[in-house]
Amino acid sequence: MERTIKVLSSIFGVLATVATVVMMFAIAADVFFRTLYDSTLPGVLELSETALVAAVFLGLAYTGATNSHIAVDLLTERLPASVSRWVILVAWTLTAGFVAWMTYATALRAIASTKANELRMGLVEWPLWPSRWLIPIGLALFLLVAIANIVRLASGKEVLGIDHQMPDVAEHHYEYVTQTDPGAPVDAPSGRKEEQA
Repeated sequence: MERTIKVLSSIFGVLATVATVVMMFAIAADVFFRTLYDSTLPGVLELSETALVAAVFLGLAYTGATNSHIAVDLLTERLPASVSRWVILVAWTLTAGFVAWMTYATALRAIASTKANELRMGLVEWPLWPSRWLIPIGLALFLLVAIANIVRLASGKEVLGIDHQMPDVAEHHYEYVTQTDPGAPVDAPSGRKEEQA
C-alpha cells in the first residue's frame, strides 16, 4: 500500500507543479496583453483560480509523503525518542481525523456543484465543478498518507520521507555535535569548528 501511495503522491506532485507553471504563464500572458492592449485576456483569471486549487490540493499528498511540510520541532527534538514518537503519532491521528472530515464535506460540495453544473460568471462562463472535485481528491490521498504515517509510527518506524523511502527525502541538518575544544569558535547550528584563516 505504501508503494501505491508514494507513486500516486509523486504523480499528484507533478500535476501540482504543472498547474503552478500553467498559472505562471497565464498570469504573465495577461500582464503582457494588458501592457500592449490595455485590457485583460478573457478566461485568465478563471484559469488561474482553477490552477491554484490544483497546485494546493494535489500537492498535499506529495508534501506529506516526502515529509516536506513546514514543521517546528523545538519541543519534539528535545523529548526522549519514545515520547517524541507518541507526540507525532497523536498529531498525525488528529490530522487524519480532520482531513477525513474535510474530505467528506468537500466531496458533498463537489457532488452538489456537479449536479447544479456550477459556473463562474465573468468574461467567460467557467465551470467550477471540476475544480471542486480536485479538493476532495487531493485531500483523500493526503488522508492515505496520514494513515500510512500512523501505521508506521505505531509499528516503530519513522514517518514517510524520513528514512530514504522517497528520492527527495528530508534531511535533518540541525544536529547537535559535541565540541572537542571548548575555546574554538563554532559555526552554528551544526557545531562545526570555523576554519582558521
